[in-house]
Amino acid sequence: MGLEEVSLNSIISSPIDRPAAAPYAAGLDLSGLDRPGPRIVSLIPAHNEEEGIVKTVRSQFAQTIQPALVIVMADNCTDDTVRLARAAGAQVVETVGNRAKKAGALNQGLALVMPLLDDGDYILAQDADGELGADFVKNALWVYGVKADLGGVSGCIVARTPTNFVERAQAIEYARGSRLMGRQGGKVHVLSGAASLFPVQVFRAIAEARGTTLPGTPGTVYLEDSLTEDYELTLAIRHLGFDCSSTKRCPVVTDVMPTIEALEIQRLRWYRGAMESLWLYGWNGITRRTWGGVAFTFFSSLLFPAALLALVLSWLLWGITPNPLYWFLLPIFMAENIVTAYRTKDQASIRTAVLFVPLWLYDNAMFIVYWRSLFGAVRREARVWIT
Repeated sequence: MGLEEVSLNSIISSPIDRPAAAPYAAGLDLSGLDRPGPRIVSLIPAHNEEEGIVKTVRSQFAQTIQPALVIVMADNCTDDTVRLARAAGAQVVETVGNRAKKAGALNQGLALVMPLLDDGDYILAQDADGELGADFVKNALWVYGVKADLGGVSGCIVARTPTNFVERAQAIEYARGSRLMGRQGGKVHVLSGAASLFPVQVFRAIAEARGTTLPGTPGTVYLEDSLTEDYELTLAIRHLGFDCSSTKRCPVVTDVMPTIEALEIQRLRWYRGAMESLWLYGWNGITRRTWGGVAFTFFSSLLFPAALLALVLSWLLWGITPNPLYWFLLPIFMAENIVTAYRTKDQASIRTAVLFVPLWLYDNAMFIVYWRSLFGAVRREARVWIT
């Protein structure tokens, strides 16, 4: 595997349509593409990821079915990401003039490799702070073999071992999402940016549809104006008639936000980006169920405050005391949290679930962030980015 650092200054023309010989001139080692297909090219966008990039790259080379190329798209890095990624075995391409963050870095990477690939090949897009399970690629290809018309297979997110309550709450949250995905037969709301495997033919279809049946710049795959490029891409894939799936056999261990302040900023971006993407695509057969889920989330966020207000007013105005039988509902909610926390295999997370109240406060704090995201989108407040 070649370890040269490559510049895109002289090789980027249009995002997808570029002579296939151009990457050779750029100095990339393309010998990995000589293997029989399907070939997999891994793109890892990275901005100042020196703390995790080595583990991420090594998890790529540890795959039982290795990618033909592992390319780190170094995006305006000011730390040691480039050197460490190269030392770990990845080829490094530095973005040029990119102001669109991860989506822009991925588009530049796709512009580099798409002309070299066949429709039967795959793109593995992975965040720079995650570690793939050793059979991630193998199992993702298995999903493509058993399910028809798939446009993407998402990784199943597993939180890195938590060290405080905020991290433990997120670990339980991800475990809850994994359980829900399993009960729904692998159906997913979003093809996660943490790690997902895409067919090249689907990416080509998206690039051709941008600017006509899909929003965005013609010839590009990712919508660069989106706060949540992975969710918008999921909507685009579904609008072209493809399905999306995931499996617990494709774990990707990822960092979680260490503080409540960082978590708030991250979730404001996630929730607002999702709402803006839904507004962009409107109300139709693809988005109808998702709109219903959004409405239900807002409705459910008001249930407890409304119930609490009713109980207080009943007691103050009419002297009606709450029925003690209501307390027997508590173990039901506790049991669900405990079962979910057990799947994290973290004893501290299990103890957190047993206490119940901290997780209940966490869930309600996320409801508040959800409402703030709605107000921010409606009022078009300034966007703040955090991964």
